[in-house]
Amino acid sequence: MFDGSVLVAEDGKIIYKAAFGMANREWNIPNTTETKFMIGSVSKPLTATLMLIQVQKGLISLDKTISDYLPEFSKKPAAKVTISQLLSHTSGIPNYDIIKDFFPRISRQNFTREEYVKVYMDSALAFEPGTKYSYSSWGYFTLGYIMESVTGKSYSQLMKEDIFNKIGMSNSGSYFHTQVVNKRATGYDYSFGGYTSADFRNQSNTMGTGDMYSTVEDIFKFHIALTNNTLLNKALTEEMFTPGARPAQYGYGWFNKMFKYTSTDSIASNFHLGTTEGFLSFMRRIPSTNSLIVILCNSAPTDFFGITENLAKVLYNKPVHLKQPVHKAVEKLIAEQGAIKAVEEYKRMKADSVNYYVDWISINFLAQQLQTLKDMKSQESLRKIM
Repeated sequence: MFDGSVLVAEDGKIIYKAAFGMANREWNIPNTTETKFMIGSVSKPLTATLMLIQVQKGLISLDKTISDYLPEFSKKPAAKVTISQLLSHTSGIPNYDIIKDFFPRISRQNFTREEYVKVYMDSALAFEPGTKYSYSSWGYFTLGYIMESVTGKSYSQLMKEDIFNKIGMSNSGSYFHTQVVNKRATGYDYSFGGYTSADFRNQSNTMGTGDMYSTVEDIFKFHIALTNNTLLNKALTEEMFTPGARPAQYGYGWFNKMFKYTSTDSIASNFHLGTTEGFLSFMRRIPSTNSLIVILCNSAPTDFFGITENLAKVLYNKPVHLKQPVHKAVEKLIAEQGAIKAVEEYKRMKADSVNYYVDWISINFLAQQLQTLKDMKSQESLRKIM
C-alpha cells in the first residue's frame, strides 16, 4: 500500500517513473509524477549544497564558527561550533527531541528566526564539537539562519536564486501553511486499517531542515547538477560526498555508505531520508552508474528502505522476492482482533522471514500510535471519573 511517486534513473537518464495512490483522499485526486510532496529532511542535502555555494562564493568559510556570523551565540555553548561541524552533524548541538513535548507544543507555533534559535541556543552540547556524530535538525536550522544573516536574503529566496532557477527545479520551494501550492499532495497517517489527516506543523521551525516541497523529476535534476558539477566545483562536491565517522558516515548533507542491496552485492551510494507530518521521502544516488532512486510519499509509515532495495535489485538485474510487511498485517489485526492477538501473530510473522519482513521504523511508528491511543483512553477514563 503506497501513495506517492517513484523515479529511477540509470546512466543519467530516467528509465522509470510512476505514481500511485491518492494525492487527496477527500476529493479522490490521484497522485501523478507532477505531484508536489513535502520532502522533510531530504531538504538537508539542498541546504548543504546551498551553504557550499556560499563557501564557493567566498561569503562563508567552513572553518569559521557560529559566533563569527551570529553574535547572539557568542557566549552560548555552541559558540565555537564550525560550519563544517554543522554540516556533518558533529557539532554536539542536540536535536529537538530532547524537548519531550516538542510535538505539538512547539511544532505548531509560529516563530521568527530570532525567536526560534532561543528555543535551543542555551542547550548544553551533547559532546565536544568534532569528536562524534549526532543528527541535529537544530544544527541545520542554524545553517539556514547564518546564510540569511550573511546574504541579507531569505533562505527560500537564496535557494531559488542559487539552485532552483539555475537547474530548472521549477516545481520546488519552501512551504508555509498559508501558501496555495498547485498540485501539492495532502499528508496522511495510516493506522489500524485506515487513514487520518496528518497533524499540523508550522514550517517556520523547519527552515533549512525540512520545509521544502518537490517532485521526483526536480530531485532528478538536482542529482544531475551534482553529478555534472553545475552547482559546485569538483573539490567541494568531493568533500560533500566524503564519508564521515562511522556508523553514520555522514558527509555534508548526505549519508555516504555502501548500499547492500542483496546478501552478496553492495555498491557505494549517497542517500538521505525525510519524514514530516504525513510525508516520507527517500533518495539514493549511485555515482558509479550515475543512477538515482527516489520515492516521495504522502502517507506514513512506508517502508522506503524495502521499496528502494527492491528497485535496486531490478536495476541491477537481481531477483526480487516480494514479502509482506509485518507492520501492515499487525495494524489490521489490532483493528479487527485486538492487540493481544496482534502480538501473538507478530511473533509468528517475525520468525517467518521467507514471507514477511520487519521494517523497524514502521514498527516504532505503530508503537507510538498504540501509546497515543492508550493515553487517549486513559484521559477519557479520567474525564468520566471527574
